[in-house]
Amino acid sequence: MRDGRLYGADKGRRRAARRSLVAGIALLSVLFTAGAARPGDAHHAGRIEPSVTRESDWRDVATALGHQGVLVDRRAYGIGFPRADLDVVSKGHHVKAIGSFVSFIRYPDRQTMMMGELAVTEREVRKVLDVLNAHGIAQTSLHKHLPTHSPALWWVHFHAMGTKPLTLARGLRAALDATGTPAVSGTPRKVALDLDQPAVDQALGARGRAQGRVYKVTFARKETVADHGRVLPRMTGATSALIFQPVGRGKVLLNGDIAVVAKEAPATMKALRRGGVDIISFHSHMLTDEPRLFFLHLWAVGDPVRIAKNLRGAIRHTNAAATATVS
Repeated sequence: MRDGRLYGADKGRRRAARRSLVAGIALLSVLFTAGAARPGDAHHAGRIEPSVTRESDWRDVATALGHQGVLVDRRAYGIGFPRADLDVVSKGHHVKAIGSFVSFIRYPDRQTMMMGELAVTEREVRKVLDVLNAHGIAQTSLHKHLPTHSPALWWVHFHAMGTKPLTLARGLRAALDATGTPAVSGTPRKVALDLDQPAVDQALGARGRAQGRVYKVTFARKETVADHGRVLPRMTGATSALIFQPVGRGKVLLNGDIAVVAKEAPATMKALRRGGVDIISFHSHMLTDEPRLFFLHLWAVGDPVRIAKNLRGAIRHTNAAATATVS
């Protein structure tokens, strides 16, 4: 039989060991929780922030591509390429604002990211993919944005990194040359729109702007979004873009897309369908984005204010804010 005093001491040591183990597990839990990345954190461990640039830094890129761009927030240089050569008809409507777009972003390690999308016809798509591959430009998504339409169009999303932005631009220029994209200004000519813009703004709770023959309202994700471990400037690759095109008799054609994370998708889709908005496509645009984003491409024809109200109900299910709000 054990001595009672020894047994009591041994029992006390075991209790103390258990308390230390529990305390250690609790401490590890706190440390792991504190160190876990959360959407919207000000600190982006391991991610590279974009550099500030000037318009003049992108002069060679603009020359190589044959189009002038716009520098947004001094961090993202964007260029549009309208497909003014195409007359796209979808469900009896001539769809305007068809085009391609690219953004260039510079980082402190001298790397430049090039990302965007190309609007290409069915006949052009294979050659464009081959040219992109030949120039080391990755394709990150391939899909359609519109319901039944002619000519058949595909959107090719692309991504590339390099220390020589001019080389990236020349590769993209080669891909554009494989299409019928004309050498016209990327800035749409302003025209009078048959649309009550203030009423649409009020219904959406956001202020849009006219772009050529359409009216566009954008919402940006509130989280910090990264791709390939690099922070994307706000409004780059992670926006919801709602495009209203007047089609006569007080009606508009709606297209565009809404950016969602996985947990937001079901409620957003239900709200869209409840409001009579068609979902044409549901897919990702990037391969390594954080948080993982999916895009719902939309279609509707009808009263602009009613459509705007329905869209506002859907947008409320997403962690996004209007880029310009209506008070």
